[in-house]
Amino acid sequence: MMTVSTPGNVSRTRPPAPTRSTQSSRASRPLGAYVLIGVPVLLGVLFVWQIASGFLKTEIIVRNAVAISRVSLEPDPVGARVDMTFVDRLGADTTFSGELTVKVREPDGAVWQTVRSISGSDFVTLRNGSLLGGRQGYSIPIPQTDWARPPRRGGAATVSVDAVPADGSAPFSSIDEERIP
Repeated sequence: MMTVSTPGNVSRTRPPAPTRSTQSSRASRPLGAYVLIGVPVLLGVLFVWQIASGFLKTEIIVRNAVAISRVSLEPDPVGARVDMTFVDRLGADTTFSGELTVKVREPDGAVWQTVRSISGSDFVTLRNGSLLGGRQGYSIPIPQTDWARPPRRGGAATVSVDAVPADGSAPFSSIDEERIP
């Protein structure tokens, strides 16, 4: 200890100055400090990811038809016409490749039926003026000569469509009540 004299003859003792050792002692942080720092940083990174991931488009759009959206029976210069649209899983109009069976049945039992193999290139934009006008779809004309006797105009008809996809996925169908034009 060192004695220091001050004016007035009062002496105080001062502790010796700390000496530095040749080994540098590294201050170690306790594990709790890393947890207290790491958890908020991790939460901040997750928050930024939640915001940024909304701007990334990584979805794969599968455009396979999974349902028949709508079927309509429309007037046509040759007789009548069955218009139909197909939709994908998102509800957007799409094309269909496979086998299509269409039946039109009057209440008294007269039936018109056709089975067709179709592909995506058979789809067109449906005519304006019809219920499905402007949408992408498939159209089948029914000539008057195909009926054993002409159907009653304005009568009710049941239109059923069965679709079997060419890719082996599950078949689907639709049954609608329509008026004969």
